[in-house]
Amino acid sequence: MMTFSFEQFNAFIAATNQLEFDDYIEYHPDGTEVVILASPFPDISLAFTRIEWQEFFAALHQAAYMQQIYRMVHN
Repeated sequence: MMTFSFEQFNAFIAATNQLEFDDYIEYHPDGTEVVILASPFPDISLAFTRIEWQEFFAALHQAAYMQQIYRMVHN
């Protein structure tokens, strides 16, 4: 589990928003296409298949949307 402040979360989304899976493909020993994404934490990298990549970024965008709603409700 990784936790972010609102500012860190927004910075993470901004830093990863334009990444394309095909630009960073590596191959797992079994031949599966994966992308290894460094995290903001020094010793943690995240490995994604193409489907996991799409689901991860969909979840990030959904979380960003919920963050906007949270700010509107609590400001």
